Amino acid sequence: MTGASTDGAGTEGVEMDGMEMDGVGMYRSGRERQLALGRSLGEEQAELTVAATPEWSVRDNFAHMAGVAADLLAGRVEGVATDPWTQAQVDARSQWPLGRILDELEELGPAMDEVIAAFGDGMDPRLFLDQWTHEQDIRGTVGVPGGMDARVVSWGAGVVVPGWMRSVARAGLPGLRVECGDAVYSSDDDPAITLRVEPFEAIRIVTGRRSAAQMGALGWSGTDSPEVYFDSLVVFSIADEDIHDAL
Repeated sequence: MTGASTDGAGTEGVEMDGMEMDGVGMYRSGRERQLALGRSLGEEQAELTVAATPEWSVRDNFAHMAGVAADLLAGRVEGVATDPWTQAQVDARSQWPLGRILDELEELGPAMDEVIAAFGDGMDPRLFLDQWTHEQDIRGTVGVPGGMDARVVSWGAGVVVPGWMRSVARAGLPGLRVECGDAVYSSDDDPAITLRVEPFEAIRIVTGRRSAAQMGALGWSGTDSPEVYFDSLVVFSIADEDIHDAL
């Protein structure tokens, strides 16, 4: 559901672990943050181009999030997370003002909460990562920080980084140790390379919100060629240009 250039890029590469989560709480909190942010924006801000999704404006990103809820509730899941699936959500709301899109997102919220509660830990983790990722994309565009210490950040890093370890091992790369927040992960028993990264950054990396230059500037040690690991850390494509967040 999240791509660096277009939103429906494939999900090959990095796997994501399932883990215990407060899905309803994370999704509801994310929705409330998005609604508050969206309702604070003016018309010109709504039409700003989002660097992480350059074919979409701020309003289009909100349209995608409302469209995800509408499609999931209606059972329109054929081609889920592909470019055509997400673009159809934006196209269907292309003539809507931001306020109407936000109203739809708010109205669908309680029903989405019920679906998430019913699925429990079986809910696809991409739903929560996608929601938070677009929130940060929008915040970076309009310069309004927020959501950096949300529950989804620490939970999401615990979902993402174990997948990095499997991806690194499958690629036959030298062992990698990742220190992420208070957690430590290793791709083998004796990793020679270390990456120190904060949970916020880990999620931005995996969703293609960092350029090769930004990834190379991370806290690497034990290697002069960290670029060999980049493809193993990104589900979508690496960003063509630096992506800057509202910090």
